[in-house]
Amino acid sequence: MKILIADDDPIIRQVLMNLLSKWGYGVVPTTNGAEAWEVLQHDSTLRIGLFDWFMPEINGMELTRRIRDANIAPFYIILVTARGGKDSLLEALDAGADDFVSKPFDKEILQARIKVGVRSVELQSYLIQRLSTAEAAMQGVAQFKNFIPLCSVCGRAKDLNDQWHKLDLPYQTGTGDTAFHICCPDCREKISKVR
Repeated sequence: MKILIADDDPIIRQVLMNLLSKWGYGVVPTTNGAEAWEVLQHDSTLRIGLFDWFMPEINGMELTRRIRDANIAPFYIILVTARGGKDSLLEALDAGADDFVSKPFDKEILQARIKVGVRSVELQSYLIQRLSTAEAAMQGVAQFKNFIPLCSVCGRAKDLNDQWHKLDLPYQTGTGDTAFHICCPDCREKISKVR
């Protein structure tokens, strides 16, 4: 996984680059928020950012807000700053940061927090993929219902001889969707008994 660094301090930037490389991450270093924002416009593989709060041009808080406003997801943001205290933490989280590390930072703590970020990004990526698959399957069901009558309760299909059959499909058909309002005789009978 590649990590975007935005820090105007060359020493801190080099320390972060060395640590991240040692831990097995790809590193994309930038010297300020404007440069980092430009990199994000062209590299959709970046998933984690370590941003300094105070930088020239665009600071870490503004960069965080831009990323959240642009809905770049999944993207995990850790603000690394000399600022400390509850108010700074709350301000960073309110701007959209996922985590906050005070300078000077402990390298083991930073490594642990990056691992949390990796887990979070991997989970978000998995959920986005699953949602996309589910949406595609639901579109398939909707298109299928336009051609073949399906019972909206049990999902059985009606053939050309008016016989209802259970289908073995890779997705659920019994959506309860009343837009098509088709019900097989068995389900209609069960529903009438309930009423």
